Amino acid sequence: MRLQPVQRNLDLTTSLPPHEVAGRVADFLHELTHRPTTTARTGIVKAGSRLAYRIFGGVMNAGKKRLPMIVSWSITENGSGSGIHLEMKSDEGTYGFATRWHYQAYEQRFTQLERDLQSRFA
Repeated sequence: MRLQPVQRNLDLTTSLPPHEVAGRVADFLHELTHRPTTTARTGIVKAGSRLAYRIFGGVMNAGKKRLPMIVSWSITENGSGSGIHLEMKSDEGTYGFATRWHYQAYEQRFTQLERDLQSRFA
């Protein structure tokens, strides 16, 4: 049975030009995925590991940091600055059921990532 994905959307505005915003978003995504990430204005990347999530779960630190997710972003020119739209969605695969710990782990991780991204544009 496919679980209802946990999802978080984030919209930010900044006075930085789009090319600089793209660089900061790429740095954020590189730290998240540990893989080189393009500095494009739009894109989708997969982060985390389904295997690590199945072994360590979302409760242990080793599992929390590697929650499987799909992150998509778009950067738009916004007058004298830029707008950023980021969507994070769980990608845990098929399970028979979900517990509250499952949803709580994703909500906590998404909140942490949201704060991290916001601090890059503060």
